[in-house]
Amino acid sequence: MIKFEHITKIYNKDIKALKDLNFEVADGEFLVLVGPSGAGKSTLIKLLICEEKPTRGHIYIVGKDVVNLKAREVPYFRRRIGVVFQDFKLLPKKNVYENISFALEVVGASSRQIKKKVEAVLDIVGLKDRKENFPDELSGGEKQRVAIARAVVNRPKLLIADEPTGNLDPKTSWDIIRVLEEINKRGTIILLATHNKDIVDRIRKRVIKIKNGRIVSDKERAKY
Repeated sequence: MIKFEHITKIYNKDIKALKDLNFEVADGEFLVLVGPSGAGKSTLIKLLICEEKPTRGHIYIVGKDVVNLKAREVPYFRRRIGVVFQDFKLLPKKNVYENISFALEVVGASSRQIKKKVEAVLDIVGLKDRKENFPDELSGGEKQRVAIARAVVNRPKLLIADEPTGNLDPKTSWDIIRVLEEINKRGTIILLATHNKDIVDRIRKRVIKIKNGRIVSDKERAKY
């Protein structure tokens, strides 16, 4: 579960990026975050992954107040969160399998664990037949599937997808959303930040809209 309690973020003393945000996300929920550029979505995501700290308030993730995490605790906390961006961030000299397995290698997983988990997640994202290909041999949609697979191979409680379809055509975008829905069905909380009105309207999930740093609407099965 995620809980924001009276979260305010102020930059440079007078720029309020977020203003007294209060909301909860239940286990297994699929939440869509929308709003115009500069609304505060990116700041919210930075707070979730502990890249920034709020000026005021508390953020609870799976019962832990992450605002009070010490610097040495942050890397371990981040292992419980997967993050996907629109620009993929793949390692160009590693193939699909190696890009995904790298996320397990850095946490000390055994070769047996790596093989089992990577094969399983390749099946979820539909890339078993592309595991030996390198990023420059993949389409945009395939690259994003690899990025998603890498983000969830550690089975995080939360997956943050920040504009994951921003560089993709409509059909490929919808394929990516279906992958996110499948991951959500397996118990991972999904937080999708997007400007794509068509996607928001079609999936009909809970939508939180932010404007000028405030939540202006929070509706179930909503349209943009």
